[in-house]
Amino acid sequence: MSRSRVLGIAAVATALLGVMLAVALNLWLSAKAYEPLATMQSLGVIANFSDGSTSPSLMYKMINNTYHSALRGFVALKQPPYPVVDVKLFNNTLVTFELPSGFKYRYASIVIHGNRIYVYEFNSAQDYKLYTVASRPIASVTIKIIYPKTKVGNATLLPVGTFKAEKFEVSLPGTDANIDPIFQSYSALWYSSAGQLIENTTAAGWFFIVPYQEVNSILVDGSAYPGFAYALCTSDAPGATNGVGSYAAQVYVHAGYAADNCPVTWVLSMWPWVGMDAAGNVYAPTSFPGASSLEVACVCTGASFTFQFPPTGG
Repeated sequence: MSRSRVLGIAAVATALLGVMLAVALNLWLSAKAYEPLATMQSLGVIANFSDGSTSPSLMYKMINNTYHSALRGFVALKQPPYPVVDVKLFNNTLVTFELPSGFKYRYASIVIHGNRIYVYEFNSAQDYKLYTVASRPIASVTIKIIYPKTKVGNATLLPVGTFKAEKFEVSLPGTDANIDPIFQSYSALWYSSAGQLIENTTAAGWFFIVPYQEVNSILVDGSAYPGFAYALCTSDAPGATNGVGSYAAQVYVHAGYAADNCPVTWVLSMWPWVGMDAAGNVYAPTSFPGASSLEVACVCTGASFTFQFPPTGG
């Protein structure tokens, strides 16, 4: 066999091996992307439907499946080691536990400041101490969904939703059991066809559940910001809650924006939300939580807004 023919066969074999490795790597990455989060430190999932070719019902199913796949095993259903009581000595208290008799302090509170979690032991405002601090999540997941483009007059807007969940782990005095506060957010963003951010409305909150009983508390942490050529007209940021103390609850933000035009302008109404139930299920929008309308108004003056609320029970 000639040397050139041998080299040719070797080149073909090498190319085929490369294709096989590429396919194997792609399959591995696809499987890895949907591996249960309980075994991972972080996970990023992107669902892209910007070409508008996917039917609404199919898109809903795909987005819903993406959430469930990414969040499988995310919430650990741990019963609190101590009774939960309605005592809130410190600002931004998420939950307070009553410690057993014989302890130096009667209560322990989980308190949120920024992106850090503080655990305080206390008897009163004059008698307390910092027990521990947690500043990094033990697991996180981010899902970015690019929805079909929307025509607004002569302009084209691209709606994007970004969901994020973080699980923290904090210890309490006198026990090896850990408490897992959950932080969730959903950002509803609109971009211009040139890629300029027009608005960013985020519903966010810290959740604590008593497994299979109730969503015990939520601390809201949402925001609303205008972007290029738009003004923020109305907002209830950092947000409000619905259903706290029941089996399922949500946090939401309403915000209204108007383009910098007069006497006719484009108005955006936004209502992002995130929720959770006592069984550890996490809920987020599967359709873009926003709408646009053309109105006779001078920027915000004269503009009207129509908002929606989270569905009951998630």
